[in-house]
Amino acid sequence: MLSKEYPNYKTVCSFYNRAIQNELWEEMTALLVQKTRLNVKRNAEPSYSLIDSQSVKTASASEERGFDGGKKSNVVNATS
Repeated sequence: MLSKEYPNYKTVCSFYNRAIQNELWEEMTALLVQKTRLNVKRNAEPSYSLIDSQSVKTASASEERGFDGGKKSNVVNATS
């Protein structure tokens, strides 16, 4: 439930869904990031980024193993 200062929930939800569909949401968030960075006297675009090596390892390992994370299962594959 939204507070009284916001429009009806259905109106907000409809706007959000249309913004996502039209890629407006991505554009708005990108502009907000740029404005925030400029307000704290930084470049509008970041000059570098950091990637957590543990996250990178986890991401590729999960793709190879599937949703169960490589756990052993007693379920028989229907195609075998």
